[in-house]
Amino acid sequence: MTRITAVINLHREGELAVPSLESLVNATREAMDAGMSCEVLAVLDRSDAATSEVVARYAERVTLRVEATDFGELAAARNHAVGRAEGEFIGFLDADDLWCRSWLVAAGRAAEREPSAIFHPALNVIFGSRRLLMVHPDMGDRHVAIDSLRSVNYWTSLSFASREIYGRFPYRPNRLDQGFGFEDWAWNCETIAAGLSHRAVPETTHFIRSKPADSLREQTVARGCLRSKTDLFVWPSQPRTVDAAEL
Repeated sequence: MTRITAVINLHREGELAVPSLESLVNATREAMDAGMSCEVLAVLDRSDAATSEVVARYAERVTLRVEATDFGELAAARNHAVGRAEGEFIGFLDADDLWCRSWLVAAGRAAEREPSAIFHPALNVIFGSRRLLMVHPDMGDRHVAIDSLRSVNYWTSLSFASREIYGRFPYRPNRLDQGFGFEDWAWNCETIAAGLSHRAVPETTHFIRSKPADSLREQTVARGCLRSKTDLFVWPSQPRTVDAAEL
């Protein structure tokens, strides 16, 4: 039986968390109907009373374990969830985004077939302050240009993978005051550098809410932050010499 921990990371979303929790409940019920085992883990990091109250309402509808943390930092909250998860696989959801109903079933089956890979939905529908359709590339396609990860992030943070992978590659903290952020981008690069593959699950979609300037992404961009250093793009320590026969 596939054992999944569905993690929702919350902060101060308030009622915005309602549709996110609805999508999580629908996806976990779909997975359980398909014979999978699902636990729901809600991590409230420096949450406010309104958000805590929303989570309490859903705890009456679905078996939901709550972890209250005081990190004030999303990467640390994700790592905490990994340490508390009991499932073989973990799927992350932010409390203002939504999963499609079939996400956990489709991702769980894909991970059973390829447990060493990291999975993303085929499509992201960006809504809110921006409207955009984002296609996630699949590294099984030889046309994926990994070198482009120097300047653009291919995959969002709402990934699905084994607990072992998340434990082996913890998210690096955002250090906006020092000019570094984009923890999901850095994590994608780090896992690829270690030889892991990022795959897109066909016929699945996530709905990503684009928010005004108070979102973490907008704060990171406004500060002109860089992606944290990874081993994916490292200049050779010494220049390679070229033999004349090669010219």
